[in-house]
Amino acid sequence: MQTAPLVEALYAIGIGLVVGLEREHSEVALGLDDGAVPAEARERAEAPARHTAMGARTLALLGLCGWLLAFLGDREPWLLPIGLVAIVALIGAQMWVGREVGMTTEVAAVVVVLLGALVHRDKALAVAVCLGTTLLLVAKPWMRSFVGQLRRIEILATLQLLLLVAIVLPLVPAQAQDPWGALPPRKVGTFIVLIAGVQYVGYVLTRLLGATRGTGLAGLVGGLTSSTAVTVSMARAARVTPELIRPGQLATFLANTVMPVRVAIIAGAISPAVGWRIATAMGSMAVVLLAAALITWYRLRSAPALARSAIPLKNPFELWGALVWGAVLCAVLLVAKLATRWFGDEGFLIAAAVSGLTDVDAITLAAAEQSRAGTLAADVAALAIAIAVCANTIVKAAMAWFGGGRAFGRAVALVFALAIAVTVATAVVGVVIAG
Repeated sequence: MQTAPLVEALYAIGIGLVVGLEREHSEVALGLDDGAVPAEARERAEAPARHTAMGARTLALLGLCGWLLAFLGDREPWLLPIGLVAIVALIGAQMWVGREVGMTTEVAAVVVVLLGALVHRDKALAVAVCLGTTLLLVAKPWMRSFVGQLRRIEILATLQLLLLVAIVLPLVPAQAQDPWGALPPRKVGTFIVLIAGVQYVGYVLTRLLGATRGTGLAGLVGGLTSSTAVTVSMARAARVTPELIRPGQLATFLANTVMPVRVAIIAGAISPAVGWRIATAMGSMAVVLLAAALITWYRLRSAPALARSAIPLKNPFELWGALVWGAVLCAVLLVAKLATRWFGDEGFLIAAAVSGLTDVDAITLAAAEQSRAGTLAADVAALAIAIAVCANTIVKAAMAWFGGGRAFGRAVALVFALAIAVTVATAVVGVVIAG
């Protein structure tokens, strides 16, 4: 007698027991509180005990049947498919006879049979799928509560966003197709998806946590990928919903606080010399923006609380507005490309300023890499990154003003101007001290 087949059989039985215990307990505890003991509760209420046609023992046997079919199928390949069809037919007959038994239990039984067969091929995968299946079964009350809170438009918005991310965006060409080589479709598409995605995340968090905490958390998360997308999304939300002006400013300040920290970390990871030189300037910008975020947060706390129902939440996924900003990005990219061509490759600092109009990560990577390779001085690379960051901040201030209106953009533009002034002053002082 070999040990391996016995271990596999025990795995199959165990999988059936895990799923079966959940199904049986779900039936006997139906209508009771989560902390109640079913037997004691039924006894106090003098109610008859509930039973399910497919409990722990039945599902354990079904798991064993699945394993036996796979094990015997090594010698007789026809046995596994025919046996599975027979067991599924038996489960279907049980469902037809015992109409009080829910469809979920029958489907779980079929899964257990298949998992029992899978044990013979991959025990670890079978156990992982078993635990995932049990988690889905246990989550029934939470799922019902969650689905009951959803609006139809939120489900459609989620599907639209997933469609863009999973299907449309991978099919878009990565290389520029225009005559000037300035408009890479995937980069533009990624920017559009980021704007729509940040708006979607902000909508979900605002609905779950309220305006202040929801938009603030959305700003922090969005700042890790694109502070520009956060700024555009919050400006659009503030223009449509005036109640979100100050929460949107909080999210914008937090996202742009993350941006200089991210730039310094990227530069330092590639070229420590550049990272050290840019750290002070980027740190000063982050301090100014963080201070503005804290002041905005304090004002929000002292102001009357915004109830979730008081905020007229609209469509969480407005693609048309994101497409408009994608067109704006295309115009900026084209201008940046032509300006770089006119000034030539030797004007690295001018190229940094032009590149910063749309993105800071690209010039950060290029400057740090050239410094590490020795083709660009570390001081020049650090200065180029600082110029790109300042140029990018100026563009975002304009986006906030024109996209969100004066009520939203004035405070953002003032804070951004102060952050740029402090950054430039810090960089100049650093150059003087180093000289």
